[in-house]
Amino acid sequence: MVTAQRREETGPDPYFLRGLLHCGERRLVPVYSTKSIRYYACTNLRCRRLLVLAEEIEQLVWTRYVQLNAGAADGVCRDARRDALMRVVRRISIGASLNDLDFTWRD
Repeated sequence: MVTAQRREETGPDPYFLRGLLHCGERRLVPVYSTKSIRYYACTNLRCRRLLVLAEEIEQLVWTRYVQLNAGAADGVCRDARRDALMRVVRRISIGASLNDLDFTWRD
């Protein structure tokens, strides 16, 4: 069972890709399982990518960000990754596989 994850106003957001990830035209939303496993989920229940492991996609996105923005990524702690991404990324679309990521950059 998974449950939608609300954003708590205290402390850093554990879902640092919140609002950035998309599957087609739908935004993926943060959810967690009863075993406290974090996911991003497509809101289209017919989607083949209904659940994406948060740790896996966050690592893939951050690795790509570091490859393209090595200087800006130096010294960025996990709690500051969302802010770093929000400065340069407008949207991240997931393709056929998790490694198929399409970044829409801010101007």
